[in-house]
Amino acid sequence: MFLAVFIVVPIVMGPVSAFADKIRRATRNQQERLSLLNGHLQEVISGIRVIRAFSMEKTEAKRFWEFNQDLSDKTFKGHFYHQVGPSLTELFSSIVAVIFLSFGAYLMEDGTFSRGMFMAFFLTLIFLMRPFKQMSMLSNSIQSAISAGDRVFELLDQETDIRNPANPKFLKKMEKGLSFNNVTYMYPGAKNPAIQEINLEIAKGETIALVGASGAGKSTLVDLVPRLIDPQEGKVLIDGIDLRDLDLSNLRKRIGIVSQQVFLFNGSIRENICYGNQNVTEEQLRTACEQAFAMEFILSFEEGLDTIVGERGVMLSGGQRQRIAIARALLLNPEILILDEATSALDTESERLVQEALESLYKNRTVIIIAHRLSTVQIANRIFTMEDGKIVESGTHTELLQLDGKYKKLYDIQFSENV
Repeated sequence: MFLAVFIVVPIVMGPVSAFADKIRRATRNQQERLSLLNGHLQEVISGIRVIRAFSMEKTEAKRFWEFNQDLSDKTFKGHFYHQVGPSLTELFSSIVAVIFLSFGAYLMEDGTFSRGMFMAFFLTLIFLMRPFKQMSMLSNSIQSAISAGDRVFELLDQETDIRNPANPKFLKKMEKGLSFNNVTYMYPGAKNPAIQEINLEIAKGETIALVGASGAGKSTLVDLVPRLIDPQEGKVLIDGIDLRDLDLSNLRKRIGIVSQQVFLFNGSIRENICYGNQNVTEEQLRTACEQAFAMEFILSFEEGLDTIVGERGVMLSGGQRQRIAIARALLLNPEILILDEATSALDTESERLVQEALESLYKNRTVIIIAHRLSTVQIANRIFTMEDGKIVESGTHTELLQLDGKYKKLYDIQFSENV
């Protein structure tokens, strides 16, 4: 009879294995729907001004209800599978217990079983049945954890395109400059290269500017410098060393970037400016703020540098966020300074003041400027006009005007608009 107990164990535990895959799939679906809902909420909160401007509140509320309903359905299904497994296990255990107890009572009445043997068997059966249900519930928890772990490990297992070399080289100080040798890059899924066959030499301490229409490839070109992307063809060199052979952290610490799209963390102004360079003095911090012409508006806040900027800097204006980003870049004291439309969100007077501050910082630095406002690039040692991913013109501001080409056309358009 004891042997029969172990024979029916697979039957009792059958629901555990039967619902294991269902629980895993249901949990994964539930987590995916929760991720979609959270992403939608973040998108709505970030774009609330656009939603209100276009009177799309009802539409977004409907989308939220649809996401929420989908999550509710998947959650209900997951909870159903979580409960039905242990319930079936308990049901099967009870049925088996009744069968064996009835059979044991029959054997005891028949004289085959003594009362002592029956009690021993009964107690053993009771102790065996309880762990079955616990094992079923534990299996549910394990399947949920496996499902969550699968999503995490999928992300961790993804190989990044930008990798640190196995035997990285370390650059103490840039001595010569940057070189782009026959560089081509095409974004995944694109039909044409964003930049193609770029050959460019930038000497140490030189200020160069990239101008051209949107989509000409200017930002793509500068993204190669900190290795945010790597070229499919050609090489980008610093002092003759391929950037892909340099230690990634060593490379990026010598580069300061102020982009058109400023990202601020939900922390204080101090934390955002000191991001990436925590070991700075109060004097260095304030100097960077003053050079970026940010100190005036910072002091207008009651908490000063400890003012919380909100998610993505929502508590600050566009111009204030950009000046915070400039101060953050200046605090790094980089050898290479990349300004990608760094003053685009500033009014005319603020732009003039910040431009003066930036120009004083160009000394002893290699500077790459991207700008649509040609008034901000005239100080550059050389200006490169880009079109369709290629450099079509180069020279000083005066030389390009005399060339009467693409740059002159852009200049005339802006000048006529200003007039």
